[in-house]
Amino acid sequence: MVRLGMRCAAMLAAVLGLSSCGSDDSDDGPTDDGGQAREALTPVALLTRASLDLRGVRPQLSELSRIEAHPEEVDEMIATFVDDPAFGERVKDMFAGAWRTRIDTYRLPAEAYEGENAALTHAAIGEEPLNLIAYIALNDLSFATLLESPDTFVDPRLMELWPLEPVDDDNGMKLPPGVVRARYVDGRPAAGVLSMNAVYWRHASTVENANRGRANALSQALLCQSYLDRPIDFPSDLDLTDSESIRTAIATNPACQGCHSTLDPLASYLWGFNYGDVDQPRPEYSAANERAWQVYTDAAPGFFGKTGDRMVDLAAHVASDERFVACTVRRVYEGMLGRRSTLSDEGALAVHREAFIEGGLRLKSLARSILTDPSYRGEAWEPRFGGAPEPVYDKVAPVGVLSSSLIDLSGYALTYDGRPATRLDVALRPLAGGSDRGDTTNVSTGAVLVQRRLAQAGALFAVDTAVAGESSGGRLDEFLAGADLESTPSSEDLVALVRLVRSETLEAADPEIDALLGVWAEVAEIESPTDAWVAVVTAALADPNHLLY
Repeated sequence: MVRLGMRCAAMLAAVLGLSSCGSDDSDDGPTDDGGQAREALTPVALLTRASLDLRGVRPQLSELSRIEAHPEEVDEMIATFVDDPAFGERVKDMFAGAWRTRIDTYRLPAEAYEGENAALTHAAIGEEPLNLIAYIALNDLSFATLLESPDTFVDPRLMELWPLEPVDDDNGMKLPPGVVRARYVDGRPAAGVLSMNAVYWRHASTVENANRGRANALSQALLCQSYLDRPIDFPSDLDLTDSESIRTAIATNPACQGCHSTLDPLASYLWGFNYGDVDQPRPEYSAANERAWQVYTDAAPGFFGKTGDRMVDLAAHVASDERFVACTVRRVYEGMLGRRSTLSDEGALAVHREAFIEGGLRLKSLARSILTDPSYRGEAWEPRFGGAPEPVYDKVAPVGVLSSSLIDLSGYALTYDGRPATRLDVALRPLAGGSDRGDTTNVSTGAVLVQRRLAQAGALFAVDTAVAGESSGGRLDEFLAGADLESTPSSEDLVALVRLVRSETLEAADPEIDALLGVWAEVAEIESPTDAWVAVVTAALADPNHLLY
């Protein structure tokens, strides 16, 4: 068990950010904690990383065998991963932090709580904007469709909650799993994500706030720019408890105007979604309320100096803004590299921005460009636009990837009230480093505990179903069906197990195989052979390789 323990120690050090990259005067390049120079990802490691990032699962054994035999074919293979149906779900995870709609509960009308499971209604609402993004990715459409689509894509349970009618799709377009194509029929402008109930139910506003918080949420989601990040110098004589004093300052004080001159016109587009009572959002859009800005702020709708009238004008302005393109590139880049971008990444971002534009603003083109990024492959480089991006040698699996890969292997999904436990703050999401802001680049040592819990439950489920002669739905089924679960595993059994669950090929005499045999023997002394198999499968699924890749 020594080697397993060393791997766990290394994993914890990496999660805590304690690993060293070497001293400034080293001539050997970045190093690990042992002082050895770090190397770029091997073809098999690159295959595994790309599969987890773009499909949420480990490579198939056939894919692994092909790259082991022909490592020069890895680029060709991983470029096809964006054509996998699972790519849509991974793209949703990358953008979840932008829209922040995956929250535990929404404020719902009373009738929404009727039925068997209101929790699923909360979940369905949160997926609305992300379903459109998945639809765009699956059908290789321009990302401008996010602002131009006349349709939404929702869980069928929302068809009765909101003013929607189904839309027939006879063009063979691919839909995200479990959704229907629909269209709002209450007179709202058709402006893609800007017309969705989920966005405004998530980002509520009082009349006094005048949709400013919502406008900032849109700026942050679409442009990667938050007004809250700007320095604010309040006038010392401003009475923040007096509404009229605040309105006067917003209209006349230069310090306030620095933000409000662009924030308020953006907010003026959103009055059709202002419900007055924040606790009871309405399903219907109010076209009659669109010009309420004339009463409350007297700021005509506009987008950074470009005037407009209705939401479709705002959508057109955003779609043509370079910041919209740059923000999209940044989100996918950070999602795939597993870290926040810095000034050193600007040159790389410019390279991928060019590829994104040349590819017609298609997410598949952008993802393929990032797959070729040396930093993504653990290599140092200097982009032609400047900068020196930090190579990604190891990255911590976001909770979504960790969960989906273990489900794929074991068939076991941990749920709470019918919803994935790793997507709920009341369950495992915060412990694993996630939040409604998304889990793409968050890191938490609690992810180790979540991994162990999922590994234990998944192993027990997979082995128990195999003993019962049933199917767990996971990729472990075939392996367990061919194993004698009443006897000691052979070294070859454990080599096959490691290859399946960790995408690594070890020799039968490898010390780690001996360590796994030791696990089986120790448990078998006090429990049944089947329990010992559960322990071995648990150890394989709980290996640090699943959390660092």
